[in-house]
Amino acid sequence: MLFNSWEFAALLAVTFFLYYAPWSRGRHGKAWQVTLALAASVVFYGWEDPRLIVLLAISCVGNSIATARIILHKVAGDEVRVKYWTRLAVILNLALLAVFKYAPFVVGMVPFLPASWVEAVKGIPLPIGISFYTFHGISMIVDVARGEVTRESDALLSKGGRFTKGVRDIGFYLLFFPQLVAGPIVKAKQFWPQIAAKRIEDIPWMFVIRMLILGYFLKVFVADNLSEQTAMLTIGATEISTAGPLFLVPLIYGYGLQIFADFGGYSLIAIGLAALFGYTFPENFNFPYLSTSITEFWRRWHMSLSAWLRDYLYIPLGGNRNGEGRTYVNLFLVMFLGGLWHGAEWKFALWGTLHGVLLALERFFTRRRGKLVENPGRSPVRAVLGWFYTFHAVTLLWLTFLMPDMAHIRAFFQGLTCGHYIMSGPPIFSLLFYGTAVILYHVWGWAKEHKSGLLAKLHSPVAEACVHAVMLFLLITNPGAPRGFIYFQF
Repeated sequence: MLFNSWEFAALLAVTFFLYYAPWSRGRHGKAWQVTLALAASVVFYGWEDPRLIVLLAISCVGNSIATARIILHKVAGDEVRVKYWTRLAVILNLALLAVFKYAPFVVGMVPFLPASWVEAVKGIPLPIGISFYTFHGISMIVDVARGEVTRESDALLSKGGRFTKGVRDIGFYLLFFPQLVAGPIVKAKQFWPQIAAKRIEDIPWMFVIRMLILGYFLKVFVADNLSEQTAMLTIGATEISTAGPLFLVPLIYGYGLQIFADFGGYSLIAIGLAALFGYTFPENFNFPYLSTSITEFWRRWHMSLSAWLRDYLYIPLGGNRNGEGRTYVNLFLVMFLGGLWHGAEWKFALWGTLHGVLLALERFFTRRRGKLVENPGRSPVRAVLGWFYTFHAVTLLWLTFLMPDMAHIRAFFQGLTCGHYIMSGPPIFSLLFYGTAVILYHVWGWAKEHKSGLLAKLHSPVAEACVHAVMLFLLITNPGAPRGFIYFQF
């Protein structure tokens, strides 16, 4: 079920009404609201394919059992058993991900397997959002093992009713529909303390309205309209290789703006919906196209994933604690695995590899200069050059997300140098008309960071209301063809 569908609008309206119904104020208010939101999440996820609910249930119950065992052994002071259950749970979570996401990729590289076996494995469907709720499960297990989550310990220490409540709350954390299929990746230590009865009077309405209008504007007006043009980059490799730079360049710029509007819009909608039900999600995008280095880009883009990779992969690998050489290796490994997390294909491995190489090179050269890339004292010229390099490196690497395979990526670069200079109006118009919204959004972000005093003087409730009215008008009168969110495939 998509956020930009009438089915979701109906589900949201019914859930909201029942969630804040008068009987939710009683002593069983928390149980009612959590159970209702959990049920709505199951309907949301299983709407297109109810069979996927079985996989969710397995993940939920398995992680609940492991969490209960970890807490029991932690209370008893048995760290050996804590480590055993932690490793077992992490392995089982990764195994679930491997079977559904990576098995087809692996068998395709194994020679001499019977063709029927290969076809059977490649026929395994990829459940929507499996990477996100698997990462949620792993972070919960690790946080509990580290002693960073303790609020629900009493509900998980025994069987029966208290264990059932624990499973319910864990299921709610894993399946809460705003972040279920594409994040933000919310850690258990961030979410569990928020599980409590909610009141409609406490809803931050202005915040919710801002998040939802901007999120839907970026998705429905910007991303969906741009996608009607950027889809032309997925035509046959032969056609792309002879298209010419004046046709291809506007499209790849358009896709760079589209993928931000699509995923940034989703994250804003998710944050707004969570606030509507009384929960706070972390910020996921911080004007990433203002970045002046790849290092800075990963501090601004999909920040919840960057934080997850740092806390549960980079630091356990040793981080930067074991010398420069090992640090470069760790950076590379994290980005390589981060690339494979996005998809079990060589093009995603290439994307992660190149980002890892660029991160390592930046660290190497900035260490030699003895100062950070983001040094605010550097000259404006260097800042502009850093932005130019970062934006174009990131934009070109988005080809791996859009193109069907490596052959299409090679064809794109052939097309840039083929010598044909045929100009197509629609891609350029789309880039200028729809892409300008993303540019203006980042200009506003730059002003917030560098001219906050001036922005505060210019701000007024009337001006903000007018901007929101324009966005509403555009997304209602000129929506693109409804499309799924790009990150649903991951």
